[in-house]
Amino acid sequence: MFFSTLLESIKRKLIPLDFNSLLAATIRGTGLKYSSDQQCEEAIQVLIDSCNREAGLSLIGRIAARQHLLELLVTRLRLIDCWQRTPEILGQTILPQIFITGVPKSGSTFLHRLLAHDLNNRVPRMWEVMFPLPAPMNVTFASDPRIKKADNRLRWLRWSHPALVKAHPIGALIPHECGAILGYSFESNVFLDMFSIPSYEVWLRSRDMVSAYQFHLSFLKHLQWLCPAERWVLKSSDHVHALKSLMQVYPESKIVFLHRDPLKVLQAASSQMTILKRTFSRRINLRQLGAYETRNLNDKVKKIMEFRENHFDLEDHFMDVRYLDLASDPVGTVRTIYDRFGFNLSVEDESRMKAFATFERNKRRPDKFSLADFTLGREQQSPDFDLYCERFHVGREAL
Repeated sequence: MFFSTLLESIKRKLIPLDFNSLLAATIRGTGLKYSSDQQCEEAIQVLIDSCNREAGLSLIGRIAARQHLLELLVTRLRLIDCWQRTPEILGQTILPQIFITGVPKSGSTFLHRLLAHDLNNRVPRMWEVMFPLPAPMNVTFASDPRIKKADNRLRWLRWSHPALVKAHPIGALIPHECGAILGYSFESNVFLDMFSIPSYEVWLRSRDMVSAYQFHLSFLKHLQWLCPAERWVLKSSDHVHALKSLMQVYPESKIVFLHRDPLKVLQAASSQMTILKRTFSRRINLRQLGAYETRNLNDKVKKIMEFRENHFDLEDHFMDVRYLDLASDPVGTVRTIYDRFGFNLSVEDESRMKAFATFERNKRRPDKFSLADFTLGREQQSPDFDLYCERFHVGREAL
């Protein structure tokens, strides 16, 4: 007990995880003057406090957490400085948007990547979200040196955590999800995927998220400034926690809700979260993780149903897609989405989508864990799961 306490004290001194230390390093690293950023300061202080008290960070986890938060803070400060010096960026009208959301592990990553093969669609690529400065340019988009920089960073991750890469596609040119963009506001569910931080989660759920989505909007304007396209295609299952805020900031957006058997979602999500959290934490309790994922999924299911019931006037903005339909006929599903929202799909774009869907079908892998590993089964399912399946005509899957 004594030695573990001593080791923890040494780690905190050698690898400080506090706002003042991060801010000082940010100012030194950027040479920029810092002015009060109240929304950011509150968010990052809650996040840091929760990480220090609850996350059980390993030595590697603590180093990674400090480095990640520092990079986010540095990039945020530089972006704000860029927008102040170039106000035309924020003066743009944002391109039309399609948001992909719904329950997790329902094919959203696959659909996002599939839609990226339509050259009229603009998706945020992993490299430009990681390194957004300077603003990407059309003429150098495919040869930007930041692609190699991002690949070098991700190569280390592939080498050190191969199971993590198998659980979720990683690559400089792969479409990135909105959680990473919202991370620059320090109001993002992406931190909940990385760390076990219940205090931060309670705080995050109490937020209306409008300020975070306004920063998200500014970030997209930055990416499209010198590299536009016909429309944005964006995705995250965590948008369901803030649908009202999303629609407030993006009132013209179209939303594709993906649906899947909740028990299959639990199995797949719990498997992925176990792999991810083992990257940063010393210990993982599978039973607690399974219970957490069950509560989280039940919360998302209820929020989807409540939002749809309370916003019948916005039904023209929404479309429901079931995982089994997407898996059995990917390109046909895309055609249905385009018909719903009045978009055109060219023969060339459709051909690229078919080739990608065939390639991905041959790469599918089974989940690493079963529901029993998390002490879960059909008897633990929430009554809301049945209501959800009935409401959206979701078929059950074999476990």
